[in-house]
Amino acid sequence: HTGRRWYLVAWTPDRGDWRTYRVDRIESGISLGRRFQPRDPPDGDVQAYVSRSVSTSAYPHHARVLLHAPLALVAERVAPTVATLEAIDEQTCLMRTGGNWYGEIAIYIAAIGVDFEILDPPELAQHIRELAQLFDRATR
Repeated sequence: HTGRRWYLVAWTPDRGDWRTYRVDRIESGISLGRRFQPRDPPDGDVQAYVSRSVSTSAYPHHARVLLHAPLALVAERVAPTVATLEAIDEQTCLMRTGGNWYGEIAIYIAAIGVDFEILDPPELAQHIRELAQLFDRATR
């Protein structure tokens, strides 16, 4: 689970790949008579796989951001359903996230409240510049 929702990670023979399903969206189904074949978890870490699946992979726009704050601090402010976090050193961490549009990602990053650098994509940096101008005009 990610705190608010439970997920099922399952191998889908039709696709030949792992999938993440929200448990509250699963309806009862008809058994197809297939037998379960045990497999190693995806990427060796089911929790990390679910976090990537629901925070990044599901969205059309992705971003990598260097946050100038310790991982422990950022982890208190960023839910695993929003981003994956990785420590770079004691004072910085890497955030990978996704969204429906870059403006959404930009606002979320700013709301974390720490200094940051956009690693990619350049379109996100442009959205942040535009939002900075919008906020500047709004506070004059």
